[in-house]
Amino acid sequence: MERNLFVLALPKTELDAVRSLGVYIFTNIQLADYDLNSSSAQNRWIRSLSDNLSDTAKNDLKLLRTVFAHGVILRDFYIQKTADLTMDWDAFIDWWKQLEESDMMELLIYGIRETMDYYYKYLPRIPVVEEAMQEVYLDERQLQDPDNRKKAVKAVLLSWSVPIEKVENNAADYDSLSDIKESIIRLIRAFWAAGLKKQWEEKQKMLAAWVRQQESLLSKSYRTNGEAIFAITGLYPDTAELENINRAEMITFVPVCNMERLLSFIQFDKHVYLMFDPQIETAGNKEKLADYYTAFEGLGDRTRLQIIDLLAENKEMFAQRIIQQLNLKQSTVSRHLNQLLQSGLVMVHQEGNTKYFSLNRDELKKVAESLHSFSNM
Repeated sequence: MERNLFVLALPKTELDAVRSLGVYIFTNIQLADYDLNSSSAQNRWIRSLSDNLSDTAKNDLKLLRTVFAHGVILRDFYIQKTADLTMDWDAFIDWWKQLEESDMMELLIYGIRETMDYYYKYLPRIPVVEEAMQEVYLDERQLQDPDNRKKAVKAVLLSWSVPIEKVENNAADYDSLSDIKESIIRLIRAFWAAGLKKQWEEKQKMLAAWVRQQESLLSKSYRTNGEAIFAITGLYPDTAELENINRAEMITFVPVCNMERLLSFIQFDKHVYLMFDPQIETAGNKEKLADYYTAFEGLGDRTRLQIIDLLAENKEMFAQRIIQQLNLKQSTVSRHLNQLLQSGLVMVHQEGNTKYFSLNRDELKKVAESLHSFSNM
């Protein structure tokens, strides 16, 4: 029998981080849309942002949320098409204003195809959608045809549970590419004025600090991209797409406030863009935590905790007595004692050929005080 003993390894992934006003705006539009259309508790700042929106802005969002998926399609189209994610407000809004009719057609078709792809992948079949799709072609070229495109828009609206009696009128709002463009620009301006401008300006130093703090982590090698994401964001992607993420050859981290423990990502070819809420450590906190990394590691094992408990009951003990008390192999106890010595939690002194171990009570007290300070943050 012939066996193939060679397997493909995951690629070495390049990691990068970038601040992007455009991505920041569209991701917060997505969060606000969730807030306005969900009964579940949301971020308080997002709730305030939603409350500050005008009726016109809410109507624009209501129109655009379906074909453009809460604004996610607008964000992803921007990421894919722009050469500079770091453009400022003026450049960003001008980018949208300068889009040609062909660009808007590409955007609309992209929204239709992506939304229906999501429906077929993740949603239960809806009879009215299935019926509507019998007359629809999702090929990019065929969606250029106005009649086919309008039927496709109706199917998208039905997949969003838009009432049948409203579908015809709502679909008509997508007939004019120039009107769609005006609605998008009006929506962006409204969110900017409602609070995103102020927050973006307030958070610039913090976001820049986060990018600087990640330099060493971004340059490291990780076993998987999921591990890299956890190391950098503190969150692990719970998604069926994790295998695709692990095969990405480039990950760009884009910090976006107000997401809390949510992650959002888009993948183009082998490049993943990951949006998340950055957790900023002040220099003092980071230095304080670094002082106790090894101590916390020393505490992170049941056997080491048993050794600490024994030493707490006795002024000092030699290794053989600890071995007898715990009924463990000498090599096991020696390994854990060495770990405790390295962490500074245990001290040793030697008399003749015998080593005596005792607790470093001052170090344990510092660790306890450190943990107590975390509970008061």
